[in-house]
Amino acid sequence: MIRRLIAAAAGAAAVLTALATVPAAAAPAAAARPRACNTQAVAAPLHTTDAVHLRAGRSRHSRSVMVLPKNTDFYAECWGVSDNDWWAYGKIMSGPATGRRGWVHIDYVATGYRHPAW
Repeated sequence: MIRRLIAAAAGAAAVLTALATVPAAAAPAAAARPRACNTQAVAAPLHTTDAVHLRAGRSRHSRSVMVLPKNTDFYAECWGVSDNDWWAYGKIMSGPATGRRGWVHIDYVATGYRHPAW
């Protein structure tokens, strides 16, 4: 039992070491986060699972900047909560609006990019 635990810990350490050596250039540079970002969650590549509003703030009542089509790549730089709803703030990574920033509701995104961003 102890040998298995030690082997599992060694395996986890090897994976973490490998992840730490991956070049950071693959991820977009994070711009200054808006004041509404109130979590320390990890940044993540996402894609939209349906058409979703890109909003100026983290609320369904915030101004809609545009509607992102399904399968738009989105790089979440930070996260926020409003009225018990989770929102991701980040940058659009595919399509004609590439480079724009805003908030999307997390019910409409999934992890990973769907299309090559570069």
